[in-house]
Amino acid sequence: MTTDSGVYADRLAGTFAAEVKGLALTDQVIEDKGRDIFETYLAHKVLVFRSQDITPSTFARFGTIFGRPEEHHVVKLRHPEEPTLTYLSNQNEPGRNKEMKTSGQGWHSDYSYKLVPGSATMLHGLEIPESGGDTLFADAEAAFAALPEERKEHLRTLRVRHQYRWSPDREDPWARWKYIGPEERRQTPEITHPLVRRHPDTGRETLFLQPRIIGSVIAIDGMPEAESTALIEELIAHITSEPFVYRHRWNPLDVVVWDNRCVLHSATTKDLDERHVRRLLRLTTHGQPVTPSNPETGHSRRSPTSAD
Repeated sequence: MTTDSGVYADRLAGTFAAEVKGLALTDQVIEDKGRDIFETYLAHKVLVFRSQDITPSTFARFGTIFGRPEEHHVVKLRHPEEPTLTYLSNQNEPGRNKEMKTSGQGWHSDYSYKLVPGSATMLHGLEIPESGGDTLFADAEAAFAALPEERKEHLRTLRVRHQYRWSPDREDPWARWKYIGPEERRQTPEITHPLVRRHPDTGRETLFLQPRIIGSVIAIDGMPEAESTALIEELIAHITSEPFVYRHRWNPLDVVVWDNRCVLHSATTKDLDERHVRRLLRLTTHGQPVTPSNPETGHSRRSPTSAD
């Protein structure tokens, strides 16, 4: 299909995700077609560009289409020459903790633990194994739209507690507590977001929630723990059910960009044998304050207390 922007894209999954055809991401194309690419991204939520043999600097410039690139607060993950890029690898890279090899495993939305979460995230596949290492995406917007109206009304009144370093089990191999220092902990206090947010560009509603173990979600604010855990698990199971999921099988030099404001994602590198090398560049852009679907629920705010 061709969107109103004039960029041609083939839909890849039932409710979202599309492959952009016939577009090489040169600096000139980024300048000339940036707005068209952005409109196509809003329409499909996940975009795939195949065979993009571009430099890190061009990839960083591509990111500016979707907002202001943001430096990751975990310094060890940054690219040595382009600080807005994160270098992802399933190998034992110098200076990194072993837990970083599976960073991104498990459903989450980037920077949801910040007062202003991330907007777009994009990856460039530098070294890709012949099989394995796929990335999964889930359409939280379509999942919310599919719920009964009475359920939607209740969910619009709820808030969710988030914190980057929090985990129900600090000994879990995915626990982020293991690989951040005191200053990084200070920079990531507990905050709360509305459970249902309104997209700042499209106006559509979406569930804004991640699993507790990797997504840094502590609980539903003000809800008893057992009830909160049950609701989170139920909603995550719904969002990540087959009708709302796209599995991206990587080819070398793929560029994939997605909208963190309405899409969850998960790496699958935990299941990839280390003999099969997987290296990618990553960039996330600054987002906008979360707009609640129900104004009475309130905007994002820092919690008065912080989980250790």
